[in-house]
Amino acid sequence: MSAPRSTSRILEARGREQAAVFARLLAALAFARGVLRLDFATRQQAQQARARLVAVMEPLLDRAATETELLTVVVGTYGQALAAIDAEILSLKPLARVVTGQSQPACLLAWQLYGDTTRAAELVRLNNARCPEFMPVEILAPLPDDAA
Repeated sequence: MSAPRSTSRILEARGREQAAVFARLLAALAFARGVLRLDFATRQQAQQARARLVAVMEPLLDRAATETELLTVVVGTYGQALAAIDAEILSLKPLARVVTGQSQPACLLAWQLYGDTTRAAELVRLNNARCPEFMPVEILAPLPDDAA
């Protein structure tokens, strides 16, 4: 496509470019604020969300640097979101992959792993099991409280 020849078309093209950048910034800010409301079940989920946040926000910081007020908002929101995710990562236990060799009920697995059958619902939820009586042969489970 050839470059626009008139001044009005050049300004129009710049305006469209600025509008696109502004739309990406707004979407990134909405994503960062949305992260503040998320609850993560596992440390791995929180780490994945942090990586997505960094991938979305880092490229936009250069774009926001041209306007002081916008940069203040972007950096503040980005910092709050990172701090919230980092606190969540530190508070969550990592998951372990458990291979049983045969399908077992969630209550039995919870008892074998934690000595607590009430944690069966947690295992069912983490593994998206349809029937708690027949858990998959390979499951994800939070590390026990006494694990180092």
